[in-house]
Amino acid sequence: MKKSLTLIFLSLVIAISNAYALTAVHVTADDFVDMNTGDANNFGGSVSKSIQNFVGAPEGATSTVVLKFGTGTSSIGRDAYGVGSSTFGQSGDFFDGQYIKFGNSVNQMMLDFRITNNTGRDVKLRNINFDIRRAPGNANPTAFSVKYLASGDSALIKGATIETGAEMVNLVNVATGTIEEGVNNFTNNIPTNINNKAWIADSGYANFRLILTGTAGAQLDNVLVTVVPEPSTYALLSGLFAMTWIGLRRRATK
Repeated sequence: MKKSLTLIFLSLVIAISNAYALTAVHVTADDFVDMNTGDANNFGGSVSKSIQNFVGAPEGATSTVVLKFGTGTSSIGRDAYGVGSSTFGQSGDFFDGQYIKFGNSVNQMMLDFRITNNTGRDVKLRNINFDIRRAPGNANPTAFSVKYLASGDSALIKGATIETGAEMVNLVNVATGTIEEGVNNFTNNIPTNINNKAWIADSGYANFRLILTGTAGAQLDNVLVTVVPEPSTYALLSGLFAMTWIGLRRRATK
């Protein structure tokens, strides 16, 4: 009987943990032509990932992680050089006819973007991934960097926890890479790049600037941002209850 009660208790603990634990949240953007705010060179838009049944929310409510580009993402709002719709006569995930394009001046080689956290919990920023195409025969661009923008209320916290960490300094690199001819696939693991965890507080946001080195045009597509919500209090408590129960059972057996 005691063994059956133990199994039932552990099953309930696991069920509670699963019910309140959120997995990684992936926000993807690849339909950039639909994000025009005016002409082709006035780019701005956002995509979001809705999360249902998050801890502490009213029944049926949803929270979101929002990824916004261009206008309104910083005091300047660099928006590259607009969007494009060519497939270059090729096929594949990159050649879907919707991408952000860069131009032939320094300002047109920059793109600002913002990650907003409305999940109801602090989140860890894990990845910022994207594809960059350098046209065959072009010598540029040769490299990229992703820099944190600390202006306004933007806050990316570096540290073991959001309480013990500190905001990263303005224009510090969080990702870099070399751009080769053709389509380049970049996976940028932010905690690895900054040698610690990167946090965005609940109801907060963090601004970034993607900068391409060399002014000869390029295309950006298939942007993916991954955040991981902080474990819920309920899940942590259920785990603690489980360990306590196991300890008591072992003592009773002895």
